Amino acid sequence: MDSREIKFPGYMVYTCGIAVLTSLSIGYVIGSPNVPEKAMRGIDGECGPDPYTKVNGFYNCFYYADLLWGFAIGSFCLGALAAGLTGGTIQNIYGRRKTMFLANIFFIVPRLLMVATIKSRGTLGACFQLLIVIGILISNALGLGLSTPPKWRVCMALLGVPALIQFALLPSMVESPKWLITQNRANEARQALQKLRGDANIDNEYSDMITMILKSGSSEPTPNVSDSKEEYSRDDSAYEDGIKVNNMGALDLSDYRPPKNYSVLYLFKSECCIIALQGILLHFFQQASGINGLIYYSTTFLDAVFGADKTKYLTVGTTAINLFSTILSVFFIDKVGRRTLLLISSGGCFISSVLLFSGGYAGIGDLVVAAVFLFIASFAIGLGPIPWLMMSELIPSYALSPASAIATSVNWLVNFIIGLIFPTIVKGLGNGTFILFGCFSGLCFLYVWIFLPETKGRRVEDIMAEKGVGPRSDI
Repeated sequence: MDSREIKFPGYMVYTCGIAVLTSLSIGYVIGSPNVPEKAMRGIDGECGPDPYTKVNGFYNCFYYADLLWGFAIGSFCLGALAAGLTGGTIQNIYGRRKTMFLANIFFIVPRLLMVATIKSRGTLGACFQLLIVIGILISNALGLGLSTPPKWRVCMALLGVPALIQFALLPSMVESPKWLITQNRANEARQALQKLRGDANIDNEYSDMITMILKSGSSEPTPNVSDSKEEYSRDDSAYEDGIKVNNMGALDLSDYRPPKNYSVLYLFKSECCIIALQGILLHFFQQASGINGLIYYSTTFLDAVFGADKTKYLTVGTTAINLFSTILSVFFIDKVGRRTLLLISSGGCFISSVLLFSGGYAGIGDLVVAAVFLFIASFAIGLGPIPWLMMSELIPSYALSPASAIATSVNWLVNFIIGLIFPTIVKGLGNGTFILFGCFSGLCFLYVWIFLPETKGRRVEDIMAEKGVGPRSDI
């Protein structure tokens, strides 16, 4: 069977499973301070009569003003931001597998899409967000039993478990076939691709991969089947079906010149500027919806309405809704389409933000809970997974690295700002906070409706032509 027609070969699923363990860790980081917050900060007597005494050399709790707590919650985003700016260069030099040892977010989606079959890319790309949500749910559930001193420290320390598992399993992964080809390691690339595709016939997929890479890497035209082999022969090499082979029949990439990718500065002067901005804006709206403010602080936010006893369980309930909706998106993302799901998602976030404000203003607790659940579900069905996936579907490979770096940086920067200021804004505006976020969700709906193209089942070249984007310009 042609490898381009299969969907989920076993070893590929195993490899992608190892890759997305980083997503699990990220989700755990996002969710872990939520439930134990009062115990960590010594709020409302959660740490006992003298919360700042030392037990076995450790303080029971730490005093955090709202702004300082916001910085502590959001500070990991700054590390991810730095990784986003440098990730593309590191991948190109050291390969996808080795950079996974650095275990940061910028490498996950490219790794998944590099090894995924053509028919599984949408689903596997959505699994990135799915594992984040699972990580949040695990940390929230553990927080129910570990939200007292000194147990909250155990909740924080358990973050290392998925990282250690991933570190142990990484040597069993193969390197990306595409990266191996660019390093003139064609035989290793073919072996890696065959292992990823199981018993399927990889000849056509491998040939397509070679042709695509050669065309992107050379300023000279790639020979095709109709061209004379003698015209391109030199030394002991010849061309067979447009691909250069040596006298032993092995692939010869000695003439391959790696593509000169666009720089960040050149990107904004190039023909790809508009489509790159479309992907970057999608990442901005993902975080500007306020989702992580709700995930970081749902316990504190809901506590004012329902009291401490119920709030912890409601927090776990919101994460369970998040997980269920993300699973739905995994199944529908390749059927319904990216644009449709984004419209449903942003529209739902806007409506639920208005309901959240209305319920809080009128003192209707049940409406607040329903609005929170609707908000989480709406986000998870579209705005959660799709922005990460669409970058590689909107932007050609030679402009993808700088565009992804900017998009990732914008995503994490806005995430950090939301985490930093959310407690202060809630204290000042109360439920009115979500009117502000609702405005961003409404703008996102209009943006998707007017400007964003559907990318499901379409080539990047077709989308560029539809948008009037010309061919690659010289650097």
